[in-house]
Amino acid sequence: MALAVLLLLPGLAAAAAAKPAVAAPAKAGCTIPAEVDPEHHTGFCALPQEIRTFVARQDVCNHFAGEEPYDAARRRELDKAMAKYCDGNEATWARLRAQYRQDPVRDAWLSRYSEDVGLDLP
Repeated sequence: MALAVLLLLPGLAAAAAAKPAVAAPAKAGCTIPAEVDPEHHTGFCALPQEIRTFVARQDVCNHFAGEEPYDAARRRELDKAMAKYCDGNEATWARLRAQYRQDPVRDAWLSRYSEDVGLDLP
């Protein structure tokens, strides 16, 4: 029995060492806003606050951009919401991309996000 344990130990040690890298831990007290689409939850809390704020705002922008203006009142409602949540997002996006380009983890997250929501990569 002792021989069996000794033979298994190297395999167990190798298996333990082969664990995949773990993403950065979530920020303490991070709550993902309801506005953030579920597909953007992975890694969200490990991001800097300015990226989290942008993502929540951009996800709301995308929601309203996809709504149908079925009458004039709805069109005004959507225009107002898009002005509130979409205006300035392109400039913020370009600044964030430039700021985090040398940070591989955040740059990769932002690249995946841009592909998902259709933002151009500067």
